[in-house]
This record gives sequence, C-alpha cells and structure tokens, in this order.
Amino acid sequence: MSPRHSLLVAAAALWLAACATLERPAPPPPSALPERYAVSGRIAVKAQGKGYSAHFGWRHDSTRDTVDVRNPLGQVVARLELGPDGARWTDADGLVRDADDIESLTERELGWRLPARGLRFWLLGLADPERPSQWGEDNGNRLLEQDGWRISFPPANSAAPNRLTLARPDLEVRIALYDWQLDSLP
Repeated sequence: MSPRHSLLVAAAALWLAACATLERPAPPPPSALPERYAVSGRIAVKAQGKGYSAHFGWRHDSTRDTVDVRNPLGQVVARLELGPDGARWTDADGLVRDADDIESLTERELGWRLPARGLRFWLLGLADPERPSQWGEDNGNRLLEQDGWRISFPPANSAAPNRLTLARPDLEVRIALYDWQLDSLP
C-alpha cells in the first residue's frame, strides 16, 4: 500500500471502527469538551468519487488526541497524533510524517483537509466554542455548520451521538461511534 493510500486509510479510520464485542450505551452528552475521553468507531469517506472505510480508536486528553487506525482484523495500520506541537502520522512500517496541524498534513498527503480540530468536539455533539458556528435542524436531525462543514447528528436524546455525517461539496464522511469512555481513562 502506498504512503498516500495508507494515510487515507488512517484518516478514514479516524471516523470508523468495528469490533465483534457488544456495544456499550453512549454516555450522557457533555456540555463542554471533557478533559479525557475515548471512543471506538467506524468511518466511511467519499472523496473525489472514491470511497474508503476503516476502523478507529480515538483517545483525547487535555493536551493530545491519538487516533489508531485499524484494519478489519484489528491490527493498527497507522497512528495519528494531534497536539500543541503539530500533527504526526506513523504508519505500520514506522514511516513518520509531520506537519504543523492535521489539516495541513492531510491536505498535503490526501488532497483534502481532515477537520480533526473541530472533530474532537463534533464527536460529542458539540460545536468548537472558539470558532463561529450555527445550529439548526434538517429533517428532524440536529445540524451544525462550522469551519465549512455541515455536520448532521441524529435527533437529540439523552446520550452522546452514536453517528454523525460531515459534508462539504467535495467530501462526505459518515461516522458510527460506540464503546465510549468519558473521564475514566488510565
């Protein structure tokens, strides 16, 4: 697999994971970004007329986000790390790529910008409080517009979202989330 395709799979895995275990119920929705959380999921990306899918595990703490991208057998094929010092991608062969931010890294490697800065909030059904946003409704779904993305969540309930769709004219990302852990990480 070429480095470009490996990074695409890694980026896709940011949003998609599947496992054979039973799903745990989603936690209550937070009112602000928790200091720490972890979630597994699966992601499907449609970009430039092509489709990609992957599995992922996302861990957030107060200074860093780490996303492990997994193949269908559960093996980590790439790791993305996002922190105050920039973004780093490491593939299964140990090849490392760095950039000032994940958006620049994915644009350089994939041709499109992965919105991970906002995604850490969007996974929880929140808007990034430091960036302009607009909330609305579309066909019963909650709708957030932020950073050029249209993010659709299922109707509000008593849990964090279990799925969301991010869309721009040139890109669509569907994410399914499960196995949430909030503020209880080691």
